[in-house]
Amino acid sequence: MSLSRVVATAWRENLLFSVLLELTYRCNLDCFFCYNDLALKGEPLSREQYFRLLADLREMEVMNLTLSGGEPLAHPDFLALGARARELGFVVRVKSNGHALRGELARRVRDEIDPFLIEVSLHGATAATHDRQTRVPGSFDRLLANLRELRDLGLRVKLNSTLTRWNEGEIEGMLDLADSLGLPLQVDPEVTPRDDGDREPLQVAPSREGVLRLFRLQFARGRAAEEGAPEVQVARGGDDGTVPTPVHKHCGAGSSGIAIDPFGNVYPCVQWRRPVGNLHQQGIGEIWRGSAGLAEVRELTVQVKERIGAEGPGSHLLNFCPGSAAAHAGSPLALYPAAVQRREALEQVMEEERKTLLPVVR
Repeated sequence: MSLSRVVATAWRENLLFSVLLELTYRCNLDCFFCYNDLALKGEPLSREQYFRLLADLREMEVMNLTLSGGEPLAHPDFLALGARARELGFVVRVKSNGHALRGELARRVRDEIDPFLIEVSLHGATAATHDRQTRVPGSFDRLLANLRELRDLGLRVKLNSTLTRWNEGEIEGMLDLADSLGLPLQVDPEVTPRDDGDREPLQVAPSREGVLRLFRLQFARGRAAEEGAPEVQVARGGDDGTVPTPVHKHCGAGSSGIAIDPFGNVYPCVQWRRPVGNLHQQGIGEIWRGSAGLAEVRELTVQVKERIGAEGPGSHLLNFCPGSAAAHAGSPLALYPAAVQRREALEQVMEEERKTLLPVVR
């Protein structure tokens, strides 16, 4: 059975497949558009609670475990938790800004955790742009040095970038940089509000022309891939990187995946910040099987599928996210502006491609 069919089965039958742990909201960078709610309060999960959670997830046959933040390496138990996850057999991913991944710490991550993949954030092709977004001078040069060291250590690394008004003019340069490092680059074309509802990050949301530029580049590199050039990946969310075969739900939020914040709050996914339980009060198995909030979210993903289908087969609602819809417009069913912008941009670029490929009539 292919991985996509496994994921599709998880969607249909509510089998927990992927879990993202936001270990801490502490960070050694200060990115302007960071979505974390830094004012969120609560009792952090202890090492013992995390160990119990990992054991429960193993009992539930969860496959993917992502350690995120904030900056997950800033959590005092990061190495211990990662090592336990490896010991239990999870496919471990680490989402990091890469600022501290060097020297002894990088070697310990390799030797003690051996993650399947480390996803590192890239914010521009130049120090001026990258450092403007991280608000930490020197972070770009340090990142490049760290990426080369990680590569030399044999660690598997992927670059992630959020398209913004500040870096949209450097997307070609960012791809060239990724190519020079021998690393894949995935670009998220959407800036989201913060988890507390603050819309300040939307000040740097990409322009329509920036999204068009990204999609044009995606198509061009897709054609060139036949000659060996890498493609640019455009995606919204999704920790396992798979696109399941069609099912009756729009996505796997709350059906195959969940996110957990540092204080034990459980969410349908990292972008849908709708609490459906708390690990200080219930075990993850009890939440997964009995949460009324999760049951409602699962039904909503069915309604989203129907809502998107009603737009017609030519609507091209690329990677519509109900979590983003709820954050932008207050409803997971709303066609929020960024999704509409992507749809219109994709339709325009596809029409350009169609005209380009039409045979010349003499």
